[in-house]
Amino acid sequence: MYAIAGARVIDATGRPPIDDAVILVRDGRIAAVGRRADVAVPAGVRIIDASGRTIVPGLWDMHAHAGQIEWAPAYLAAGVTTIRDMGGETTFLTAFRDAIDAGRGIGPRLLLAGLVDGDVEAAFGTTVAATPQEGRAVVDQYHALGYRQMKLYTWLEPDVVRAITERAHALGMTVTGHIPRALTLEQAIDAGMDHVAHLPLSGPIASARNQNAIRALAQHHTVVDPTLSWNELLGHAPAVEPSSFQPGLKKAPWPIRAAYASVRNDTDEATVRARQQEQFAAIRALNDAGVPIVAATDDGVPGNSLHRELELYVLAVSHPWMRCARPRRCPLG
Repeated sequence: MYAIAGARVIDATGRPPIDDAVILVRDGRIAAVGRRADVAVPAGVRIIDASGRTIVPGLWDMHAHAGQIEWAPAYLAAGVTTIRDMGGETTFLTAFRDAIDAGRGIGPRLLLAGLVDGDVEAAFGTTVAATPQEGRAVVDQYHALGYRQMKLYTWLEPDVVRAITERAHALGMTVTGHIPRALTLEQAIDAGMDHVAHLPLSGPIASARNQNAIRALAQHHTVVDPTLSWNELLGHAPAVEPSSFQPGLKKAPWPIRAAYASVRNDTDEATVRARQQEQFAAIRALNDAGVPIVAATDDGVPGNSLHRELELYVLAVSHPWMRCARPRRCPLG
């Protein structure tokens, strides 16, 4: 048993923060939390002084691609205790998940979404389905491996999408992913998609297309993971150093730093800023309409990119031009 004392605790329930709090931990579980005056710490229990710190619940990255076992402790170090992997090497991911669950490794809990695309030459990945029967079989395969969700991709046909969603729901799984090209957003939601990967709105938020999409998402309580930090990493202007808005890059392994340093865009900061303001307007509109938004990175710096994702959401729902004392941490300054 031990206690953590002196921090501000934000429990993410909407209740006011608890200042000068005590968290009592017994057998790896929180036994009590409250103001110092209200939580009795047994005599002899080790007390960790956390004065001046803030404690929040473990973070979830709802769109990740965990490609290296070394990333597991990096997620935890950034406070990310659960990630939803949205499509990767099945053999690796299941072994990775099982090792962590069994206590053979240190890392976040992994929730897996099984990717499936249409059976065309341009398909992404190796798991494809051309018919409803094949779609149902793919769902069964992922379900047998303990996957919680299906992830749809670009080239699936409408009848296959419906077969996948119906089979997944029958097995207690949910469905996320890209909107297949053969479907509109509204048709994909009607076909059974529970979540949508990335930001499904583009251009002026007042357009009829965007307003119809927002209504459909809100009416069906469809969850959106916008991945704004991923858009920013891949879309920044050449004059902007990525570590200026994602400082975690400075300490990331060289392959990660090199990958994002190699991104080149034929654009300027004003154009990028305008594009980001459109994304912020979309986030505000979704939030105002009651559409569930979950924090997600797609890729980036394990753990650290989720911090930037959350920061971008805060900026999005605040004043659109941001009052910020750290210009480079604001959207492209």
